[in-house]
Formats: sequence, C-alpha cells, structure tokens
Amino acid sequence: MLIIGAVLIALAIGSWWLQRVAFSPTDDSGVAHSILGDEDIRGQVASIVAAADAPILQQSPTQLKEFIEQIARIPDGAALMSRFVADAHSRLIGENDALVLITADEQVTIVRDEGVGEASSLTLPVQEVGSMAFLDRWLGWFAIGTAVLGLVFLLGGVILRPERGEGTFALGIGLASLAGSMFVFGYLVPLAVLPSFSDDPWMGVFPRLANHERNLTLLFVVLALVVAALIVFGTSSRRDRRQGSTPLNVTRYRDDRSWSR
Repeated sequence: MLIIGAVLIALAIGSWWLQRVAFSPTDDSGVAHSILGDEDIRGQVASIVAAADAPILQQSPTQLKEFIEQIARIPDGAALMSRFVADAHSRLIGENDALVLITADEQVTIVRDEGVGEASSLTLPVQEVGSMAFLDRWLGWFAIGTAVLGLVFLLGGVILRPERGEGTFALGIGLASLAGSMFVFGYLVPLAVLPSFSDDPWMGVFPRLANHERNLTLLFVVLALVVAALIVFGTSSRRDRRQGSTPLNVTRYRDDRSWSR
C-alpha cells in the first residue's frame, strides 16, 4: 500500500508538471521567444503582418516578412510579440474565446515604422483544439484525484504498521516513479504526443514549451533518480546486513525413546 500510494502521488505530480509546462499561457518574453522558434508559427505571424503592412509602407511583402522573422528570432524582438503569442496559446487550449489580435501599436513596434500607427488590428487564425481544451480542463482534477487517492493508500499503509525499512523503501520507489512521471509527462508528452492531435500550426507551441522547460525537468528527474537510488540501495543493504547478523534459532532435540518402551 505504501508503494502504491507513492506511485500515485508521483503520477499526480507528473500530471501537474504537464499542466504547468504545456497548459499555462504566459506573456513571459522567454516563453514567447521559445514559441516563436517554431518555423510555422513565426512564419504565420510574419506573413500576416507583412501582407497587411507592406502596402501601407510601400515595401516588398517578402522583404518585410523576412525582416519580421529576423525580429522574432531574437529575445528582444520576441518580447514585442509576447502578448498576442500568449493569447494564441490561451485560445488554442480553450482558455480564451476572444480573437487573437495584433494591435496597431504592436505592428509599429514590430515593423519599426510609425506609418502603420493607424492600421487596423490584425487577426491571427488560431482556433481552439477540442482535445487540448479537454486536457486543460481535466488535468488539474486528475492530479488532485490521484494525489488524494495516493494519500489514502499511504495512510492505510501507515495504519497497518509497516516493518522497519518498508516506508523508506516505498519512498525510494516513489521517487523513482516521480522521475519517470516527470520525464514522460513534462517532456515526452508535450514534445511528441500533443502535436499529433491536430495539424494546426500553433500545435508547435507544445514541443517548444517542452524544450523551454527541458533543463529544469531533467534536473528534477536526475535529482529524484539519485535520491531514489541512494534510498533503495541503502535500504536493501541494511536489510541484508540485518538478516546476516541475525542468529539462527537452533532447537535442541533430546533423544526420546519412549516409543520403544
């Protein structure tokens, strides 16, 4: 029961980490820079802005598109686009039904020209993906449910008074499960599984977010594995030493010849 409880809690934490990595829109400039690292997303933004603003500025749409893409590749340029990138992410996962707009002021900062200051807002063609909206709604409840169930199993295991070392061993197994859960849910799922649910160019958000949080995810994974290994092997070695040092109970037999009387 202790092991089952520890594994369920590890699953809950992994689910929570997936929600944090893939389903938490933010206008942080670093996140925007990572998302705009996707060629299709960056190209769509640049194409829409260039198609609308190039005639106003009397520039070539192709050259303006290339310029905007260059701006989007650098952190400071991506920071200028962080608001509508966050809005697009939010609409994709069903958190926001409003249209994703690029305002005239944002167009000015992107193309570096006041000539588009009176231009109309532009709409990015981002649509809600039903499967992502479903996951966004239920991941939190799934994490809470598995955590509560895990705590129930842990409590039951404690009430049954486990033998010495069993609690520590269960903790080691739980940490190993936590490492696997965070790696699968926090990295592999957004990297390879979520993008397969739709062909929408904005589904590229998820692999970019997985890579943005990759170092932190792997740090937690490695730490959990190291601590788990120390606990499991330490507990096993203590058990072996304890068993080896326990004297065998030897029963002395007396000759009983009463049967021959």
